[in-house]
Amino acid sequence: MARLHHMGITVSNTEEAIAFYSSLTCGTVTGPLVKQGPAVEAVTGYPGAQILITFIAFDGGDSVIELAEYRGTGNQRLIPDNGKAGSAHPAIVVRDIEGEITRLAANGYAATSAPMVATAGPMEGYRYAYIIGPDDVRVELLEEPH
Repeated sequence: MARLHHMGITVSNTEEAIAFYSSLTCGTVTGPLVKQGPAVEAVTGYPGAQILITFIAFDGGDSVIELAEYRGTGNQRLIPDNGKAGSAHPAIVVRDIEGEITRLAANGYAATSAPMVATAGPMEGYRYAYIIGPDDVRVELLEEPH
């Protein structure tokens, strides 16, 4: 049996990312933890890397988001555009999609559109919208069918 343990997101500012994702998920924050040394360098391929790792466990579930801020690796930045192969995004179920969009907009995080409704497949009936979060990561908000 296989299952998803966590989704990792590389961030440039741990504090900003914790504030965003913990408020969105109502999750429990563990960290930041400092990881460094030969094992970290070997697994990441970055000599001298130091990583601040933070885990946010969703309230009432098994889902976890891992935030990783790499230090000492050159701080190269990519644009996580979902239209490009290799991009990924978290999809987070919320109770009130309009309320979340309004709240996040007040904090500087814009939606790419008004909420839409999925018309087919396993998400049929769900309302959804993308928010541009910290580091331009697209976060899909989902509202379950009522």
